[in-house]
Amino acid sequence: MGNILIKMAEIKDLSPSERHVADYILEHYKDVCSMGIVELSEKTFTSTTTVKRLCRKLGIDSYTSFRMMLSAAQNQYKHQDILRGNRAPVSRYDSVGEVLEKVSQQNAASILDTSHIVDGATLETVVSLMAAAKRIDFYGVGPSNVVAKDAQFKCMRLKIPSTAFSDRVSMLIQAKNTENGVLAFLISYTGETDDIIEVAQELRRHRVDTVALTASTDNSVARICKYTLCVDASESWDRLGGMSSRISTLNVIDALFTALLNTNYDQFIRDMVDTCVNNRTKSTERK
Repeated sequence: MGNILIKMAEIKDLSPSERHVADYILEHYKDVCSMGIVELSEKTFTSTTTVKRLCRKLGIDSYTSFRMMLSAAQNQYKHQDILRGNRAPVSRYDSVGEVLEKVSQQNAASILDTSHIVDGATLETVVSLMAAAKRIDFYGVGPSNVVAKDAQFKCMRLKIPSTAFSDRVSMLIQAKNTENGVLAFLISYTGETDDIIEVAQELRRHRVDTVALTASTDNSVARICKYTLCVDASESWDRLGGMSSRISTLNVIDALFTALLNTNYDQFIRDMVDTCVNNRTKSTERK
């Protein structure tokens, strides 16, 4: 399930008391590893019931299991403390240099956090599905369509048939006419984009293998799709279209295609060389 501390920092559906417990654990995770549930509830001025509810919302069945996962996660989390501490929001009064530094820190932290919440087994399964697919379709609107187009371009270089339509009508027509053997990626940071939900439902009716690329929160697209690859969910509500979420999603796409390349390295390298040669030949002929 990835790093429990990162998941705790990003989970949204917590009550005020549960959020207070989560914040306390994030600030004192080294101490909490040796605390019993009663001591933690006393330290946070809550109750053992609140702590148990937090564990359940994190997908953990007991506080004992939670402490074991916390202990295993803390070393990885500790190495990112400096970077995470610098993840300050951009202020309207920041200089251009300060904006550059803060945006860069946010993007870097988002990529690192995403690498720790993506499920390795699911990633391997998706790469295998990509290798076997006769076509790969990418669905996304707005900033997510930028990611979809980038993924389609990678498919073109590897001579893999693919699509990445940007309008609702084309996406729905494609989904309704999808046959067996096609793999579909549904890209939506919030997981609540109406067009993508509609496409995902259509693909599920046709029993198409679907992969959600979405935030690590409970959302509609993740519930509909067969597989889910999560990205960092800490981007604020006032984001400019999609910044660190786009970067972290592109990073997952890069990881997928790099792993795919390794499944049949010699053939894919030949395909890429052929594609480059053909493009150069066409460019020369136009001149």
